[in-house]
Amino acid sequence: MPANVTVNRRIHVLGGEVTIRLSSEETNGAFTVFEGTTPPLQGPPLHRHPDQDEWWHIVEGDFRFVVDERQIEARAGDIVFAPRGSRHTFQNIGNAPGRTITTVIPGGIDLFFQDLESAAPRGTSPDPAKLIPVFERHHLELLGPPLPKPV
Repeated sequence: MPANVTVNRRIHVLGGEVTIRLSSEETNGAFTVFEGTTPPLQGPPLHRHPDQDEWWHIVEGDFRFVVDERQIEARAGDIVFAPRGSRHTFQNIGNAPGRTITTVIPGGIDLFFQDLESAAPRGTSPDPAKLIPVFERHHLELLGPPLPKPV
């Protein structure tokens, strides 16, 4: 298991950046808060947190979320919620980097991000064979690719 994550440390996560604002260590594992910066037309792969709720406050940009079968358009000021066990992903559909503040309950997602950065460093193409064990170690499920780029 990786060491504790330093607050305000930027972590490269599959093409985006997260900055840990409140680590799971600081909250005794209760929750993690991070700021995410997502480049245009990027976002995470489809995944599930069986044991964690997650919500995003959109600070800047336009996003498309999929939570289970629901498609949600969100822009600055909106909040999107993905309950534990839901299949979810998102994509920045704007033409500038988007910014979110995200809370995950309970904590630990910061440790996952740190581990993921080691498996898929900046400038490399993510290798599913290396990603799947990271997801499994942190009790997350990798379910599919990121959303396709809009046409």
